[in-house]
Amino acid sequence: MTFARAARRARETFDDFVHSKLYIALIAAVAFVLWKGENLLAAIAVLGVIGGLVLALVRDMVPMVPFVAMAPCVVHVDEMPAQLWQYALALLPAVAGLIIHLACYRRNKIDRGMTNLLPMALLLLAMIAGGLFSPAVKDAKTAVVSILYSGVAPFGVYLFVRLYGESKCRLNDYAASTMVGWGILMAAQAMSVILQAKAAGVDIASNSYAAHLGWANSNVYPTALMVCMAFNFYFMCKSWKFLVPYGLLTCLQFACILYAHSRGALIFTVLVLIAGVIAVTIYNRKNALFWAVMITAAVVLLLLLTFYWEKLTLIASNTFSDKLQASGRDYLYLEAMDSFLENPVFGAGFGYVGYVTGLHTEIGFYQLHSTVFQTLGSMGLVGAAAMVYLYIARYYTVFRHITRWKIFFFVAMIGFEGYSLIDTGTFAGLPCMTVIYMFLAMFELEYVYGSGEIPAGRTLKELLAQRREVWKRKKA
Repeated sequence: MTFARAARRARETFDDFVHSKLYIALIAAVAFVLWKGENLLAAIAVLGVIGGLVLALVRDMVPMVPFVAMAPCVVHVDEMPAQLWQYALALLPAVAGLIIHLACYRRNKIDRGMTNLLPMALLLLAMIAGGLFSPAVKDAKTAVVSILYSGVAPFGVYLFVRLYGESKCRLNDYAASTMVGWGILMAAQAMSVILQAKAAGVDIASNSYAAHLGWANSNVYPTALMVCMAFNFYFMCKSWKFLVPYGLLTCLQFACILYAHSRGALIFTVLVLIAGVIAVTIYNRKNALFWAVMITAAVVLLLLLTFYWEKLTLIASNTFSDKLQASGRDYLYLEAMDSFLENPVFGAGFGYVGYVTGLHTEIGFYQLHSTVFQTLGSMGLVGAAAMVYLYIARYYTVFRHITRWKIFFFVAMIGFEGYSLIDTGTFAGLPCMTVIYMFLAMFELEYVYGSGEIPAGRTLKELLAQRREVWKRKKA
């Protein structure tokens, strides 16, 4: 075997691997180990090598979805920052891989199938224009960082997946497996932090306790977990055999959210669970084995609730022990409306420096803790128009061709969009909006490939190979 043939075979093997569930599991496992290691520089170096290999050796950028979703999860709560030049060196393999990818692979064509491209671009422009002519105090550095984080990063990842995405695997199963893997990773991290606190004598049932994972606080990780939990139900629909393992995983993740003591997350997680159970029941309503497993699970759940009722009610009562005013969100909403009324067209901008400093500093800019109020306060009517257009395009993409994974994506969005009305989810670029944007890119890819269109970026060899497969199927 010649070296060229061996190299080609190794590359094909690697290509097959990154399109498998084993790759998703590996990314989750590596992220957890790096997170436990509490060394961000080493984590960036390892992720840089993995990302660089995928970028350099694989044209299809769908395998970047699990990588981008889980990479931020390596930041530990006790992480101490090193010098910036060290981070830059650690990222060199990923930068080299990106340069190789852009130089060696042709992109897909930009066509009408990219339904979300224009509204995403317009929202980004509205974010950049935010604060024009506003008399409010602003910080230019904060504005640049927040726009990069909340606008440029999600839009750039969406565009990259869309322009270099292919259909080498079942996109629905791959995306759902990514969310399950990410959910397992977050549950493992949360349980590690919670059990460590309990071992240290902390009263984890108290509302004063809030688990912090480093990359996410006690509001952000329940938001992401809520989205992931919806896809547990996706696999429950595929076979009654998945009901027990994914049901147990869902219970574990619910416990992680319960101990986060986030009132909004808990409320909207319950809505996601109800919607998920209804969807699973509709799909399996004629399956006798499904009903047998469900009845057994209901009996077990009833017994657990009977034995642990006092403990559960104690945690829930502690979580809801104070009112909305205790969080300070009401003051933020009034502040958002003041900013909007001062400059209705462009708002106060993302560099706005407000007064309630205790709630916004963790992600670098002044968060108004609501999709509606953040949009009006930061971008005014221009941003509101762009946001409405974005939502129309998003749910047109979801509902124009209904499939099972889109249904459970919508189930996830019930919780996410609802909770984001009183929290930061919509403007949390990493991980929340980036993951949602990548899903939209995959929905568009599925629609394009499903309708028989072939992106212009395909090579001649790939075109001929696809035609041979079509001919074989016709002949058979």
